[in-house]
Amino acid sequence: MVLPFSYEEILARYRAGQSATAIGRAAGVDCRTILRRIPEAERRTQLQAQRLNRPAPDVDADTIRTLRARGLTWEEIGAEVGLSAKTVRARA
Repeated sequence: MVLPFSYEEILARYRAGQSATAIGRAAGVDCRTILRRIPEAERRTQLQAQRLNRPAPDVDADTIRTLRARGLTWEEIGAEVGLSAKTVRARA
């Protein structure tokens, strides 16, 4: 299969932040075809960087329990500490 983009251009676009889906759409192929052209180590590095750029707020279980004892709902606690209600419940 001949792609309209070279291997180097695919990597450059991916490293610039363009998703494999967007690159595939521009090339007229499926995103899996593009992902096959990107080394696995490169894909893993990008996923790890996404996780590292979103640090979790420093909220411990004691803080959540204290707020819950005051009568706040899970949603109110989540809004106060900057987490979702589901995450607050899981950390309590």
